[in-house]
Amino acid sequence: MDWINEKFEKLFSWVRNLTFRRAMIAYILLTSVIVWALSFVTMRLCWQWENSLWKQYDSINGLGNVIVENGLMWMNSMWRQQVDGRLIVLDMIRVWCPFFYFLAGIIVAICLFYRRRLRTPLAILEDSAAAIRGNDLDFRIAYDSRDEMGRLCQSFEEMRQELVCNKENMWKLVERQKELNAAFAHDLRTPLTVLKGYTDFLARYIPEGKVSQEKMQDTLELMSDHIKRLERYSYTMKEVRGIDEVPLRAEDMALEGIQSKIGEVVFALNQIGDIWIDYARSETECEIYADDSLIVEVLENLLSNAIRYARTKIQVMDDYDAASSELILAVRDDGPGFAKEQMRKALRPYYKEYEDDAKDEHFGIGLHICRQLCRKHGGTLDIANSVEGGAIATASFSCKKESRES
Repeated sequence: MDWINEKFEKLFSWVRNLTFRRAMIAYILLTSVIVWALSFVTMRLCWQWENSLWKQYDSINGLGNVIVENGLMWMNSMWRQQVDGRLIVLDMIRVWCPFFYFLAGIIVAICLFYRRRLRTPLAILEDSAAAIRGNDLDFRIAYDSRDEMGRLCQSFEEMRQELVCNKENMWKLVERQKELNAAFAHDLRTPLTVLKGYTDFLARYIPEGKVSQEKMQDTLELMSDHIKRLERYSYTMKEVRGIDEVPLRAEDMALEGIQSKIGEVVFALNQIGDIWIDYARSETECEIYADDSLIVEVLENLLSNAIRYARTKIQVMDDYDAASSELILAVRDDGPGFAKEQMRKALRPYYKEYEDDAKDEHFGIGLHICRQLCRKHGGTLDIANSVEGGAIATASFSCKKESRES
């Protein structure tokens, strides 16, 4: 029995996978055979019955003689008025049954073909089209057949997968654009604060005559440099589509040059607010291969984040590890430090410790941007709680020329 069932299963599978043309031919042939068989049986039975009735008449030897003498349409002859009505009915059935069977067979074949080959896949495609029209792509189109409708369902499934892929790409693009816009708005804050610090410094001490002409000229040049950096930054952000596409413009430079720019940022921020920033610069003197704009941008983001939580003081430290060719930049505040939950989520984009915007108006993206920029420079960003209290963020930047060029 198992062998027979297996053979029938293979036969049904073969029939189910036939193309429409072959399936239609098979249905027509099968219908023709059934119509022929039914017609033969019906005509045979009618013939025998009519024969038995005709033999009741003494002058007639049977239906054969009636047909020989009067033709197939004997009913139109005089015999119609003289014979049993059952003979007329049986003769009509015998003559016309092939046509009725053929018509009924065609109707049944069409209905069976629609039911077995078209109804299920058409319902699947109709439901799928309705779901797609309703912007619902969380389903799967499956129809177990290799005929034309099976291939059409497979094409619909591939189209659905492509739509899902396009939607995911669009969502990622929107998220990247959102992140880029937030990064742009976030990164403008600290440079603008630095410029405000310089303007406050000049506005406070120039009227008192405490700023020499040389100092004022140096301050204006520093402000000009910051404005140019903002211009370059805005142009760069206009050209890229995400933080990961921000270009790295590393070049050979003296470590002292980067330290000077760090000192300028610290000096400007010390002119405003109640938080004092102390910069402990290393005494190392060497040439490094780095992007000073990117490093200063990371510093500004770390300082912006530290100022929000520090009570009175922030400490900035730098160091250069010649063995690993890494520049280390650390920012420590005397605030409450990171809670356990914050330690896990602080580097994620758009993370805020409060859901209420009235309590927390920042973007929640500063540390995430720092981590992305550190990675761009071949380094890392680590956060921890200082043993002296408060939080400490440590950024590292790889200054190996070979790794940057590769």
